[in-house]
Amino acid sequence: MKSIRLLFTVMLILLLTGCRLGRGQNPNRDATDAASPTTAIPTVAVSTSTPGPEGMYVSPVTYKVQVFDNYQVHDAKRDRTFPIVIYYPVGAAGPLPLIIWSHGGGYNNNGHHLNKEWGNTLASAGYVVIHIGHVEAPLDSHCVLLQIPSDECEASDFQIEVSEGGTLMSIWYNKPLDGTAVLDDLDNIESAVNLTFDRDRIGAAGHSGGTVMVMSLAGAVRNVSPSLQNVAWSDPRIKAFNANSPQGIGALGYTEISWDGITRPLLVTTGQNDSTPNEQPRDRLDAFQHMSGPDKYLLYVDSPEANHVTFALGSEGALELEPYVAATQIAFFDAYLRGYPEALAWLNSDGISTWSNGIATITTK
Repeated sequence: MKSIRLLFTVMLILLLTGCRLGRGQNPNRDATDAASPTTAIPTVAVSTSTPGPEGMYVSPVTYKVQVFDNYQVHDAKRDRTFPIVIYYPVGAAGPLPLIIWSHGGGYNNNGHHLNKEWGNTLASAGYVVIHIGHVEAPLDSHCVLLQIPSDECEASDFQIEVSEGGTLMSIWYNKPLDGTAVLDDLDNIESAVNLTFDRDRIGAAGHSGGTVMVMSLAGAVRNVSPSLQNVAWSDPRIKAFNANSPQGIGALGYTEISWDGITRPLLVTTGQNDSTPNEQPRDRLDAFQHMSGPDKYLLYVDSPEANHVTFALGSEGALELEPYVAATQIAFFDAYLRGYPEALAWLNSDGISTWSNGIATITTK
């Protein structure tokens, strides 16, 4: 019981941490979800002197978090408008590193309000996090834009995987383009939230269905329909990518060659029981196994408690395991967006194995 309580306490601390290696300083959790502020409150970062467990990746400081929830992005090319929510560190000096986040599942008009645990976690470590709401659209709304033949855009086609002769639903086309639309609109977003973003330090992350945006913008290619193959939606403005619980070969248009062209840093996170009705845990490994190095990472949590929601930091996940996921993502972005040598060293060390008693491991390419 004492060990469970300790791990739960560490989770609460770690979900809002992140910069340094090993037995560093461990900040207190201090985040707030305020509604629609228009200016940053001039507050200093919060810090403590509580040491973390051996091998833990932590930060000597953490920031209070503020939330801006009053903006919609419009993409004239697709005549599509969708909401975003912005988590940001109060008092952090700009220009700030930025991460765009894509929620799991399909269309969701409230999707920008999902995964707030990740928003708080990353923003407390000094990142601006833009959560995208992938709002509903007709399932065939991409057919004309992509010139998909009409006989491949019948209602029954969208219920079948492309690997079985079907056609992708429009959500799997819109997710990556929603991410690009956010980046195209950054000037206006900055003015609305009164922040400055560092255009040279942009990352992308998501969970489950949200990894379609991540992988596509990283350079993965997918089959959209029987006649539309190997389509890419890469965006060179993004420097580093994190895919939590991605899809495998045969799902959502992915094939064995889908990940061949990904050359930028990318982290995959998954675990022993990371399953959904249509995918098994082993499928989550395909992306990492088929990518070439360098700068590719796999966090694997070898526990039956490491379920699908664990990698969304959800309340139905394994709370005692989620600190390993949170710390690894922060370390990854710290290494590749901020250039912290301690973070890169930790990713390539046995630190997380020591900290987790072998439950979590990081494999590198």
